[in-house]
Amino acid sequence: MLKKSLLFILVLSTLGITSADTGGYTVGPCLPDEELEKLGDAVDMSGADVTYSFWEFPLSIKIAYIIGYLTVFFSFFKLAPIILGQIRSLSKNVNKKRIINYVLNEPGFTPSEISRNLEISLGSIRYQIKTLKAEDKLILTREGKFTRAFQNSNTFTKNDKIIISHLKGSTRKQILLNILENPEITNQEISEKLNLDKSTTHWHIKKLREDDIIFSEVKGKFTKYFVNPSVEPELLKWLKI
Repeated sequence: MLKKSLLFILVLSTLGITSADTGGYTVGPCLPDEELEKLGDAVDMSGADVTYSFWEFPLSIKIAYIIGYLTVFFSFFKLAPIILGQIRSLSKNVNKKRIINYVLNEPGFTPSEISRNLEISLGSIRYQIKTLKAEDKLILTREGKFTRAFQNSNTFTKNDKIIISHLKGSTRKQILLNILENPEITNQEISEKLNLDKSTTHWHIKKLREDDIIFSEVKGKFTKYFVNPSVEPELLKWLKI
């Protein structure tokens, strides 16, 4: 359609300016400098003899001029949605790449955390994450009310994803560090060291036990906590990152 419109403008413009009535004028390109020198004073190069307004031009030129502008005007509105669509598509692709790179470097973050750190709207982040999951580029895990994103690759084992999810919470990370550094530590000792309510400490410990990250032993009247040896190497690996 655009090619046809441009061709139409060209034809109309050509018809409007290639000839004039007898005794009038002919419009054409200026001769090369070498030809003008040969003609000498026969050619007047002092400037225009008179200036014409638009309404003084022949009717065919005015019609071609107006139709040309109208064609361009309506073509723009017809092409505008396509152009805007391409811009939006490009923007989405840029955001998609940013999200993939972010998740690669910061595995286990939630959509709201990604939105905040990349300064992209949460709605756009959720849409892109859903799209990337459908394309098998991301894997989503669920922990309570939190959804966490990981790159779909062989980089992360099942234990890796569980451990990373727990380490994303600063309180739980501190609890794990205390248990690692002080095997046989009790709920009360953790609460005192981290200035937490016993109920809060108990809730975090319960979550860690449910995923077999830690286990407990009762010694006398105290319950003591230990890191599960089977996950300790992976835990230490992700704590260093």
